[in-house]
Amino acid sequence: MTHHVPPVDRAPVLLVGAGHAHLHLIQQRRRLPAADVMLVDPGGFWYSGMATGVLGGQYSPGEDRLDPAHLARRHGVRPLRGRLSGLDARRREALLADGRRLPFSVLSLNLGSRTPCPSPHPRGPAVWAVKPIPCLLALRHRLAREFTAGHRPRIVVVGGGASGVEVACNLWALARHHGTRVDIQLVTRGQRLLEGAPARAAAWLARLLERRGIRVSTGLEVRGQAADGLMVASLDQPWGEDSFRHLEADHVVHAAGLAPPEVIDGLGLPTLAGRGLAVTDTLQSPQAPWAFAAGDCAAMLHQRLPHLGVYGVRQAPVLLANIAAHLTGGSLRPYRPQPRALAILNLGHGQALAIRGRRWWGGRLAMAWKGWLDARFLAGYR
Repeated sequence: MTHHVPPVDRAPVLLVGAGHAHLHLIQQRRRLPAADVMLVDPGGFWYSGMATGVLGGQYSPGEDRLDPAHLARRHGVRPLRGRLSGLDARRREALLADGRRLPFSVLSLNLGSRTPCPSPHPRGPAVWAVKPIPCLLALRHRLAREFTAGHRPRIVVVGGGASGVEVACNLWALARHHGTRVDIQLVTRGQRLLEGAPARAAAWLARLLERRGIRVSTGLEVRGQAADGLMVASLDQPWGEDSFRHLEADHVVHAAGLAPPEVIDGLGLPTLAGRGLAVTDTLQSPQAPWAFAAGDCAAMLHQRLPHLGVYGVRQAPVLLANIAAHLTGGSLRPYRPQPRALAILNLGHGQALAIRGRRWWGGRLAMAWKGWLDARFLAGYR
């Protein structure tokens, strides 16, 4: 049984962003010794675990979305629609894009990540990023219109990691859902797909893609968008004109590498280049103990974590305990990441690939397990 903690009478605790970790803080708000807790968020929470399932037509958008404002009000947190644009560290105020200034006692950032995306060519293909997640929904609607009109677009997916594989497979599933076929090419810098995964898992996946007619090109780096497609360079050829190739495409989906939100660099707090806000093992900024961060927007100083929602979920109880301890002058506890995390890739059409360390299994049972885990996570916040 949890007891209400007597509040510390200070400026509000300010939660910026509604990622996995902050959903937990909102739900456990009674354990934060603060008279006022506010949530600043630009919109809904899209659950990344089901996002490619939305793209493939397996889930409706509503099944993948939560309303953080509704959750906040239910648990006594004040929701505020807004976008963080900067910090005034001296006055301890958050600056919002619309000019508002919000004083705070503690700041916690859970802003997720974005997919860096080259700008489109005026006569080139449509360009899409995997994150923010509503981009995938827009892509689904656009392709549904093209399929209905009888088109068979050529799609290049950039990225041979989990996101790229999931996107390519769910584009195939979306075309199948519409009773048509689509030309899909998956392009990666790596020498094979899922480079950190067990070799047999990657081989199983390669066979699945081959059966579906999804072409895979390895050792290619995207150099930029071009008319009617994109330019790629072969990494294993000596530098020169011969190393460049033009890939024809009507759509290019960028699913390679996640970057922290751009606002992170403008806060005046230490960052790790391309990785996010630097945090110690107590999830605090080394320069400002009143600033906490978790999830994809946070970069731990002494180890690099994969971009998986499970880390944000596991950081949440430590974040909650440490914000409470910071407010009351108690001792903070370190976050210790688990050595291995389970990743289950949704491969569309009822298939999935589950990987944990060196163990893996693929097929319908893996998808059933993923479906159960995803539903359980979201049900906890509905």
